[in-house]
Amino acid sequence: MAGNPWKRRDAWRSQGAFTRANRFRGALPGFFWGLGAFGVYCVYEKVFLTNDHHGHHEEHH
Repeated sequence: MAGNPWKRRDAWRSQGAFTRANRFRGALPGFFWGLGAFGVYCVYEKVFLTNDHHGHHEEHH
């Protein structure tokens, strides 16, 4: 037997929109947007929402 008899029929799976890079690129469409938003929120929380009075056991009335 000389090679794979189905090779020509399966050739479309590795061309155009079905290449390995394109399949993985579309697997997680919002991942990088979510990762960026999470990073922005972490910076916002660290800069603007810090609690300078932690550790003090005084009660403020």
